[in-house]
Parts: sequence; C-alpha cells; structure tokens
Amino acid sequence: MPTPRRKAATSRRNQPAAPAEDAIVLSGPPGRLTTTVTVENTSGARLVVRQPTLHLDGLSVTGSATAIIATGATASVPVTVPLAASTPPGRHEAEMELGGVRRPVVVTVVEHLSLELSPSRVLAAPGRQDVTLVVSNSGNVRMPLASRTMARTDDGGPDPGPDVALVLDAPAVVEPGQTLTLEARLEVPEELEPARRHIATIPVGTADLQVIILPRDATETTS
Repeated sequence: MPTPRRKAATSRRNQPAAPAEDAIVLSGPPGRLTTTVTVENTSGARLVVRQPTLHLDGLSVTGSATAIIATGATASVPVTVPLAASTPPGRHEAEMELGGVRRPVVVTVVEHLSLELSPSRVLAAPGRQDVTLVVSNSGNVRMPLASRTMARTDDGGPDPGPDVALVLDAPAVVEPGQTLTLEARLEVPEELEPARRHIATIPVGTADLQVIILPRDATETTS
C-alpha cells in the first residue's frame, strides 16, 4: 500500500511522535469530534484514506473519513471521531492513525448539556397532585436539580397568570450517563379561570415539563 505523508512532515507509523506544536486539533462535543487533516500523496499510486483510529487513554476509537488522493496530490480530509457521551469536558493528548501515518492529536472535548425527561407533558388540575419523573443525563456535565421550581401560567392572553410549582421530595444531582426516578408534587393555584386552558412550562434542569390545566365546569371540585 502506498505510504502518504502529511504536508511538511515525514512521520510514519510507529516512529516517534512529532512535536506537540504540530499536533492535530480534534474538538467538539464528545459524540462528534471533528477536524480536517491535510494529506499529501507522494507515492506512485493513488492513495485511499479511510477509518482514522484515535488512541486515547489506552483506548482505540475508530472514526470516519473518506478520500481518494491522486499521485502527487494533496487533499484536505474531514475527520469525525465519536467518544462516549459521558466523556468529561477538557483537553486530552492522544495520537491518531490516518492513511498509515500516526500523528499527535490534541483532543478538546466541549461541554454537552443534554437532559431527557419522561413524561415531558402532564395534565393537571387546581390543587396538589403527585407525579413521577424519569430523568436521564445523556450529556457530559453533572446536572443539579432544584427541589422547587416554578413557571407562570399562560391562557393565551396578554398577561401571565399565577405560578405552577414542581416540588421534588429532595434536591438531586444527575451525573453524566445516569438515570434517576424522582417523586415530585405539582402545586396548581385554585384561582385559575375555569373556562380557560392554562399551560405552564416548568424547568427541570435543562429540560422542560409542560403542565396543561384543561377547562372545567365552575362547579367541579378537585382533590
């Protein structure tokens, strides 16, 4: 197989790594680290470049890249490498193999905030009612949840209505990759106009719980 070399560099597989200042910078959220690598084909045949391998902290991760480079040509090859979603933010030193060349890499993982909530929409009525929530942290940052959060009600008019509150039994922290089941209580004000539909969007970390209070007869009682 023809052996490529990076432009202005001659490092080959298993040879000493190039100086850190010549390192490739691979950055982004953990699920999609990206960079562009310039590859020069100095061989006498076309060069097929694919499937880069990132060596990081004892692990080898296969990414994606595809290029066919003619003899004597140079190409900029887009590279994407996925890491585990819970990989913490920060800077990591690594190496990457691409087209037979092993080069030093600086991996910069950025914060990725992602909290999934189930259910994300509930029906409620004035008064208090229990609700069970399942929260999953699919990001790479720990997510604290306040024990009490509130949101204004909206009935479609120009002015916001009174608050609906969500009260957890206790404050919680959802670690990256963790799923928690939370017992909570909704507190809906009694004075809401019964002939209107009211909606409140309560924050749960970076997720939202939409609370819908349907119209009801004025004589209806709530438990």
